[in-house]
Amino acid sequence: MKIIFFGSSDFSIPGLAACLESGHEVVLAVTTPDRPAGRGLKAHPTPVKLFCLEGGIPCVDPESLKDAQALENARRLKPDIFVVSSYGKMIPSVWLQLPKIRFNIHPSLLPKYRGAAPIQWALLNGDPVTGVSIMEVCDRLDAGDVFAQEKVPLDGQINARELSARLADLSRSLLGKVFEQLRNGCLVSHRQEEKDAVYARKLEKSDGLIRWDWPALRIHNYVRGLLPWPVAFFHCGAGHVQILKSHVEDTGQGGGSPSEIVGAGKDGCLRVRTGEGILGIDRVKPAGKKEMSGADFANGYRLAPRTLLGE
Repeated sequence: MKIIFFGSSDFSIPGLAACLESGHEVVLAVTTPDRPAGRGLKAHPTPVKLFCLEGGIPCVDPESLKDAQALENARRLKPDIFVVSSYGKMIPSVWLQLPKIRFNIHPSLLPKYRGAAPIQWALLNGDPVTGVSIMEVCDRLDAGDVFAQEKVPLDGQINARELSARLADLSRSLLGKVFEQLRNGCLVSHRQEEKDAVYARKLEKSDGLIRWDWPALRIHNYVRGLLPWPVAFFHCGAGHVQILKSHVEDTGQGGGSPSEIVGAGKDGCLRVRTGEGILGIDRVKPAGKKEMSGADFANGYRLAPRTLLGE
């Protein structure tokens, strides 16, 4: 059968690899257009486009799927299967009518979390488990029937960048199993329970600002969930400081005020009192500076114990 693959980010690559390994023919990959990035704002192709260029896979990057010519070109290929993984755009209904089968790789245990940032919100909420779902693409956001799911336990330390790579790898093997079920004629699906649906909204830069009156565990979960973007941060003087790595040392109430520095140890850790417990800050990046340990930051900025950090 003929596959058209839709994807853009690094997360998409293992799913595309699974399509190539399926025994079916990938007749086209659809990705998003080159976008300016970096200091020079030079246009950069998506990871999927680069992968296709290196592998000789036909690839197009239309600005919009509402383009009549792009639709007609896809129709001429007579696809049997669509596979979607981190494409970044909704696929119009007229496109969905082309193939018989439509798979979407989603990095959560649907119906939790539907939307743009399922990996991040699983960590922000401190969930003990997440996973990957293979579902049917439909007109409603992430609401299609589910063909397969696989769970991944979370250890309380993994960050969003690490989790994304882990779930991407899992998507390759899980999609492979779905293709095998399709080949053997035993592919089945189940409907999502609408009452259990949770929406994972798109993150904004402002979501990175932490509050010291939050519990230490919540701040730590934000540090994990917001890496590599938008990154958890706090204000210090005229600038801001990104927190790249942290841990929770104490979840009790204790004395003192939130944002109060408890101390900076030889282990490189800066310890800060929160609304509930002590947060250990291991790595930071002040605005305009290089990454450094929490203790080096405190020493460099002369932040003595009992100093209150700004929000």
